[in-house]
Amino acid sequence: MDWKVIKREWSVLVPSILETWPEADEAELLDLDGTRAALAAYLAEVTERPVEDIEDELSEWRTGGIPADIRMDALNDNVNITSSGRYIGAGEDVYDDDKAFGDDNEAEPPVGRS
Repeated sequence: MDWKVIKREWSVLVPSILETWPEADEAELLDLDGTRAALAAYLAEVTERPVEDIEDELSEWRTGGIPADIRMDALNDNVNITSSGRYIGAGEDVYDDDKAFGDDNEAEPPVGRS
């Protein structure tokens, strides 16, 4: 996840942060501005560990899954639609009628027969 997304969706990500760092306080996290530096400094303070260790953990945390609240937000519809294109097979028409999956290679029935 990019830090721009993290900052924009900060309140939705607070539960994930609390799950990873239970020493943190929800109210204090919500007061942060959502930047990596502010989060790292806060977590280093509450966990009493070096900022360098927290930075490494933050890198690992942000590569984890994106919460459903963010993924399914209407603001992300175009991104989700665009990324779904990678699941369309080579040579398949994106506008093809898929009501009968697997019929792409079948011959048409002879005229007059159904």
